[in-house]
Amino acid sequence: MTANRRYTSTVRESGPWSTQRILDALASLDEATLGVDVIDVRTAEYRILRYPERFVSPTLPAAQVIRSHTSRSLDTVFDEIAGQVKGWGLDVLHWWVSSATRPLQTEAFLVARGGVVSDSHQIVARELYDDDFDRAPSALINVELVRDERTLRDAMAVETEGWGRSRPDEDAIALRLSETLDNFETSSEFQFVAYVGAQPASTGCCKINGEVGRLYGAVTLREFRSRGCYLAVLSSRLRQLRDCGATIAITRARPLTSGRLLMKVGFSAHDLASCYRVSLS
Repeated sequence: MTANRRYTSTVRESGPWSTQRILDALASLDEATLGVDVIDVRTAEYRILRYPERFVSPTLPAAQVIRSHTSRSLDTVFDEIAGQVKGWGLDVLHWWVSSATRPLQTEAFLVARGGVVSDSHQIVARELYDDDFDRAPSALINVELVRDERTLRDAMAVETEGWGRSRPDEDAIALRLSETLDNFETSSEFQFVAYVGAQPASTGCCKINGEVGRLYGAVTLREFRSRGCYLAVLSSRLRQLRDCGATIAITRARPLTSGRLLMKVGFSAHDLASCYRVSLS
């Protein structure tokens, strides 16, 4: 699978939100400070994230190289990064390769090291307009803004089951509630949870930074998929971003799942990235 390619059929290279501006905006968002319990190793050549065990799941590896752009020998840089990851007691490294990765031989180098594709995503975006997102969801689906302990616990229950994470303890829930209420007060970050009847079924988050809205953290429980829950949560997030002043929504989407749904509602693809899993043992 080749990651260093661009989508040309759907990319807009002119207008207020060109492909390059979208990629630059997402890169700026990526540089934002993460939670205090995420280890963030940054150099001029690469960036590595080490997620705490409570976040790790089959879809979120513990250690990831999310950016690399170097003119040094790849052997030297790889050994340097591998040493950092081994220092965390890990024996597997995940390395993302996109159109911005340099040198262009990075992908072939990782494959030669035994790397196999473990994940891929598209960078997709959609401009926000006043008359969008007003379609009523199914009468069986009710979407609520997470703004209290009840809705937060329901959203976290969906995340825990949907992503295969370990169940959070009461201290973690209390911390998350405090962060959620702070973000709600500053109108900077929001989460929604969809219910089918009384059962929490789907959730998703969004964050706003000036004109740019970022979508993330969406998951729907398996038994509620293909019922419109994902799109109901998506519509709520897009309306929230628009109402808070964003003019565009940007996210990463897996091509065969959320990517397909997002394309159907007006998103366009602007880049493709692949993640290579490399054993260090």
